[in-house]
Amino acid sequence: MRGRKPKPTVLKFAQGNPGRRPLNTSEPRPGALAPACPEELVDAVAIAEWTRAIVPAIATGQITAADRVMAIAHCELWATWQSQLADASRHAHVIAVGKGGYPTPNPARMMANKTFLLLAKVDAELGFTPTSRSRVHAATAPPVDQQRARFFGP
Repeated sequence: MRGRKPKPTVLKFAQGNPGRRPLNTSEPRPGALAPACPEELVDAVAIAEWTRAIVPAIATGQITAADRVMAIAHCELWATWQSQLADASRHAHVIAVGKGGYPTPNPARMMANKTFLLLAKVDAELGFTPTSRSRVHAATAPPVDQQRARFFGP
């Protein structure tokens, strides 16, 4: 896909459609996400972040069932970031490696950032983020009888 990512349709509605272009009225509408904390979250900081940030977003409809993985990733990354901030007060995020003590960024932080970037790219391609959902046109499926008639005749 080329160009800038479009704004989510919900945001365009909230702003009164400033571009005056036709809005995607056939955008897929995923079901609601249960506000209960998922069992994948085991870290206390991640669970607290779910309650602080994700539950209110679920209540407003900003996060849906399609966004579940991203919501869990957000909580896990928040917990990782918080632990990295705590480590930064004790240890530097740049460590010395090898015989010459060559300075290198902390590998744990690099791994977390790379994993999240890969996850965000996959979710954007699958249409799980609000921005990518605005590009999808979900047409209603024809009734089963019309589908049979199309292949088997009237």
